[in-house]
Amino acid sequence: MLVPLKIFSAIGIRELPEVKSEFSGCRILRLGSEDTKGNTAKDIAKGKAVEWQCDEAAKRACYSKGKSKEECQNYIRVLLVGGNHLFTCGTNAFTPICTNRTLSNLAEIHDQISGMARCPYSPQHNSTALLTSSGELYAATAMDFPGRDPAIYRSLGALPPLRTAQYNSKWLNEPNFVSSYDIGNFTYFFFRENAVEHDCGKTVFSRAARVCKNDIGGKFVLEDTWTTFMKARLNCSRPGEIPFYYNELQSTFFLPELDLIYGIFTTNVNSIAASAVCVFNLSAITQAFNGPFKYQENSRSAWLPYPNPNPNFQCGTMDQGLYVNLTERNLQDAQKFFLMHEVVQPVIPIPYFMEDNSRFSHVVVDVVQGKDMLFHIIYLATDYGTIKKVLAPMNQNSSSCLLEEIELLPKSQREPIRSLQILHSQSVLFVGLQEHVIKVPLKRCLFYKTYRYEESTSFIGPEKNSCRGLQKNGKDK
Repeated sequence: MLVPLKIFSAIGIRELPEVKSEFSGCRILRLGSEDTKGNTAKDIAKGKAVEWQCDEAAKRACYSKGKSKEECQNYIRVLLVGGNHLFTCGTNAFTPICTNRTLSNLAEIHDQISGMARCPYSPQHNSTALLTSSGELYAATAMDFPGRDPAIYRSLGALPPLRTAQYNSKWLNEPNFVSSYDIGNFTYFFFRENAVEHDCGKTVFSRAARVCKNDIGGKFVLEDTWTTFMKARLNCSRPGEIPFYYNELQSTFFLPELDLIYGIFTTNVNSIAASAVCVFNLSAITQAFNGPFKYQENSRSAWLPYPNPNPNFQCGTMDQGLYVNLTERNLQDAQKFFLMHEVVQPVIPIPYFMEDNSRFSHVVVDVVQGKDMLFHIIYLATDYGTIKKVLAPMNQNSSSCLLEEIELLPKSQREPIRSLQILHSQSVLFVGLQEHVIKVPLKRCLFYKTYRYEESTSFIGPEKNSCRGLQKNGKDK
């Protein structure tokens, strides 16, 4: 259903990035393209837009390396809120840079540093980053101009810089990074990559990886390199005698209060189009990391399970001799054992929601208090520019329910959705398109002439759906 929505736009704003924080206003850094001249500052929904163009020297260098005018712009790829500051990084015509800005005045720049290992060089490279409360930046991105050196890298803060092993496809094999989370003693990363353990042709697997936040690297072995890096495969499949796998992770959403991670998985672009939503409990991911490793002795050997010498590893450290503060993992083991043998299984064997002939790109989740229980409302961005609103299964014996499909723009104007954020405090979605941000209210009953309403419940979908209503603070959902 097409309904009236609030749309924000400004000349020159393109390729809107995601902001990893709850935010109450709409302050946008304007991307540096040619059509922004004369529009240095402009109110957008009571917020301010600030121009951040790349310098001419960077542009000339970019052109000299064979890149196009479109590529040689400043595409913002990192926006992280920390306290009253905004840490942001842009591609800057394939010479990435980062700035620290005052959140209340984006034009006020405190410092500017290199964006290498913090931001991708190319706007086409997928990346993810987070800032911890102690000031460390964890980024998963390409480290070089051609994008052949992907890494999970830590910088800033008081701890030493660390990265994944360089040019080692067993650690990272042409990854597409999706998301990252700061959880307890660990930093978690979610991505998809070419499966090095799959010896029957090329295929892509989805991964959950983690590193210890107190990791300081090795001595003599694994210097400046993670000693606690581990990764495991995520399984999202349609069960059967021969399962149908959705191998490629596209987006995740973490519910910290329930330790649940929602993920969108799709088939490969060269396969039939199909998408699924699978949900993983953090305990299942931990269980895989506590289990045996998968190890290959040499390139001619098979991948075999190997016992985990440190099950239940929780980032403990040594305190003796040369090895003060080193983690308890043996450095020789850390070089060889990082791929887990066990696959992370979802909370129920069947995906929460499946759809053929379409590809989902982003997911966010709203948890709503019903009359007797909590309901999870899933919002899914489609590749053709709409948002599907789905009621998640309430238990293993129930099924999901498509409540409605939200049409953001008329059919003739539809475009792929670039980002999707939920602001629970205001009950709204923010949808990023190529040149617009659309604000979508979660409470949508008034857009319908008729809707289901039952005593002590409120609306969650239009009349035509069979799903029952919900209650949220006594107001319509």
